[in-house]
Amino acid sequence: MFVVMITPVYIVPLTNKVIRLDDPKITGPILSMARANGIPAHDVFKIDASRQSTRMSANVSGLGKTMRITLNDNLLRRGSPEEIQEVMGHEMGHYVLNHIPNSLIFFLVVIVTGFSLLRWGLSATLARWGNSWGIRGVTDIAVLPLVFFFVLTPVLNAYTRTQELEADMYGLNASRQPDGAAQGAIHLGEYRKMSPGPVEEWIFYDHPSGRRRIYNAMRWKAENLQLFQTQLPKTEPQSTK
Repeated sequence: MFVVMITPVYIVPLTNKVIRLDDPKITGPILSMARANGIPAHDVFKIDASRQSTRMSANVSGLGKTMRITLNDNLLRRGSPEEIQEVMGHEMGHYVLNHIPNSLIFFLVVIVTGFSLLRWGLSATLARWGNSWGIRGVTDIAVLPLVFFFVLTPVLNAYTRTQELEADMYGLNASRQPDGAAQGAIHLGEYRKMSPGPVEEWIFYDHPSGRRRIYNAMRWKAENLQLFQTQLPKTEPQSTK
């Protein structure tokens, strides 16, 4: 919890350059959306994440006075204004829906429960297959990847994927940019399989698939078409003489 609180201000600048954005065309809609959703942010920052990756991302991070909105330079360079607004709506969803504190509590319960049931659940299994797996007993450090990274992978991924879906829907309602959401899903498809099978997605994916995200965005748009229909100006009928 302490690391989560200090990371944006004290840890991130150790490896990346963080600067305040001054472009009102970008910051204006973002800060307006933040105010509308009860997020006490007064500035938007940019981080040079392109030093490490080509991935596009953003976040609302920190706690109290350390809380800040940050976009990475990949998103600013490659994303359309609609995509940037939807991505920020998604990240604001994580903040407003308390996903970070909820996740801290969830993982605390998982870790404590996992270790408390370790001997009871693994004794018989290790007695039979432990030697062939190269695990000497429940005190062997090799038990950690077996239990927490193999057995619990579908559970942990399902929990995170549910939060990401909630943030997706929050972002659509906050930004009203379904086309931006679809564009973002296509960009994420550069390093995530767009259309996995249902079993594959359930076991290995900690985010909804790109295909599912595009479908959800277009369904949201279909149910809110009145937001995108322009009203034609009324004209007086011409008299014939």
